[in-house]
Amino acid sequence: MIADRNFGNTSPVTWVGAFPVYASTVLAGVHVLTMVVTAVAMATGAEWLIQALQFSSAGVRGGAVWQLATYAFVHRPGFLFLLEIYMLVVFGKQIEQFLGRKAFLGIYAVLLLLPPVALTLASFAGFSSIFSGSAALHFAVFVAFAALYPSAEMLFGIQAKWAAIALVAVGALQALAFRDAVGLVVLLLDAGGAFFLVRWMRAGGDLPDFLALWPIRQRPQLRVVRDEPDEPEEESLIDGILEKISRRGLRSLTERERSQLQKAREELLERDRKSNHV
Repeated sequence: MIADRNFGNTSPVTWVGAFPVYASTVLAGVHVLTMVVTAVAMATGAEWLIQALQFSSAGVRGGAVWQLATYAFVHRPGFLFLLEIYMLVVFGKQIEQFLGRKAFLGIYAVLLLLPPVALTLASFAGFSSIFSGSAALHFAVFVAFAALYPSAEMLFGIQAKWAAIALVAVGALQALAFRDAVGLVVLLLDAGGAFFLVRWMRAGGDLPDFLALWPIRQRPQLRVVRDEPDEPEEESLIDGILEKISRRGLRSLTERERSQLQKAREELLERDRKSNHV
């Protein structure tokens, strides 16, 4: 299936010199800034600030609803923080370029809210919890990338899908070893949510408007028509272009390939219009 995937702005938010700044880049900058704030709060003994911002199921039930989002911006300094920011910037940009900025921000918002909302509901059954940080959230960004580009090669030629499965398994085993039930729940919710959201959107689904932050225009569904024997060469060409996009992203296309893909899109739109008038 060929889909008009540009249903949100896929271009950078702005440019800093020759460096493109995407929404994922802006989010990474905010996280870095709040890491500095957390470090200063720890150094000055302002533990009250951290406690006010981290997630606590009891706190949310007591009215501190902001903790459903602010927990992810409480960062204790460490080298793993650099890794998660790398995942957000690199893989977040790929998702943003494929699905569009609005959809990416909507997915990010869902993954941000899903664990604390679920844990708050679990607290009514007596399962209280406290946690902070965005490690699972930003790892889920990588899982979303793997769902988009499962065959993309990572380090040592390992495909993204296998890397994501291995990392989820190791993270889950680590949580089990340390009896970290909250960490295990957060990891599985974020990783599972990222996978199913992206696969659903790849299949043609949209996030509800209130989750996508902006109303998203319904995009036309374009189908490759397989029952026309006079165009096998064109179909093969388009299939090759789509395979290249799935492996390397839209930016890997040459101008000629972009032109061919746009031409095929316009022809399929015209066929759909004609079939709808019949």
